[in-house]
Amino acid sequence: MNISSYPERELLKIASGFKKHLKDKFPVMKNGSFGLDQGFIYKFKALFYEVQAHPWEPVVDHVTTNYISELENLKNQAKNFLLIFRFYLQKAFPYDSELCESFGFVELERVAKDYAGLRIFLERTVNLINEKKAYLRNANCPESTLDEIINFSNQMNELHQQMLEYIEKKESINRAYQNNLKELFKLMEIVHEAASKNFQDDPESLRNLTFPPKELIH
Repeated sequence: MNISSYPERELLKIASGFKKHLKDKFPVMKNGSFGLDQGFIYKFKALFYEVQAHPWEPVVDHVTTNYISELENLKNQAKNFLLIFRFYLQKAFPYDSELCESFGFVELERVAKDYAGLRIFLERTVNLINEKKAYLRNANCPESTLDEIINFSNQMNELHQQMLEYIEKKESINRAYQNNLKELFKLMEIVHEAASKNFQDDPESLRNLTFPPKELIH
């Protein structure tokens, strides 16, 4: 018997039926059945309710979508200040073509295809600002432009970190859900085996406490 044979929704429906009838039939089922100790019913119900209470979280949800939308919005705003910065960088270092090209329009367009690329680009720009601020000021680069670039970099990093933490929390929930579902399935197998052995002459109990034939699963 394999857990993958049953859709999760159907598996939980079967588990709900087992839970409903397990207590009444337990005295008969536990005779000669491995694993059906006194704490079995409590463990079965606890796992069932845990799976129900913390279901699988979709990979992409409205919270993740909102994070990505906000990051993209910051990216688009930051580009305007980076274009201004590029102008003053060229004024500050007119003979350093390698430096200017590494922060130039072509490079900016390359990295600005998504927020992740621009986030790293902003970090590089902030490092350059901190290193060359005196030269940029001498070239009359507005202080507000430098401050805005630093601010956008901080905002993007903070928002990106929040999104990563949210995704990690969701992945943790999903790992726990999968583990709980697997454990619940193992207990269901024990119930199925015990019922199959003890209720051969009781079709109703057999139906309520065993897995249905696979051809009846939709």
